[in-house]
Amino acid sequence: MRRRVAGTVTALAGLALLAGCSDEVPDFTPTQVADAVAEQVGRSTTTPPSPISCGGLEPEVDARTTCTYVLEDRTQDADVVVSAVDGTEVEFRVDPVRTYLTTTQLTPLVAQELTDEGSTGEVTCLDDLDLELGIRVYCTQTTEAGPVDLAVTARSGAADPVSLEIALDDRDASQNGQ
Repeated sequence: MRRRVAGTVTALAGLALLAGCSDEVPDFTPTQVADAVAEQVGRSTTTPPSPISCGGLEPEVDARTTCTYVLEDRTQDADVVVSAVDGTEVEFRVDPVRTYLTTTQLTPLVAQELTDEGSTGEVTCLDDLDLELGIRVYCTQTTEAGPVDLAVTARSGAADPVSLEIALDDRDASQNGQ
């Protein structure tokens, strides 16, 4: 039985798969789920995810599986959840599980939070931020008074939206016993 991708169901990450002419939709194989995840994730990146490993998926509302894939040299997970079943049409969404913020994602978040607190200046973050609680990276804000070194920590883990704790970098003071 052939299935084809019917299109995006939601702007976030939904796909609809159609099953031939049968009234009953069989389970989706791990390969079929992986192909759909590759197509969905590939739409938002310049490099397709590879390799992808998924479990099978039953065509029942709220059925779920997790896929693991490599994208831009980082291993990531995505939850795949069946959101609707209507006859032979099965809709599901692919929700990437965010485990880190790249410097490209982190820098504007830090800059916006600082701006919201009344501090302006260009922000530079040199490392990705793992969203495990307690993990810290360092950024620099260039202000009119000079550079300000900052320590940035995720307060909310992988929750969305990400909540950041931004503090002055105290590494130099602690190394000097101050």
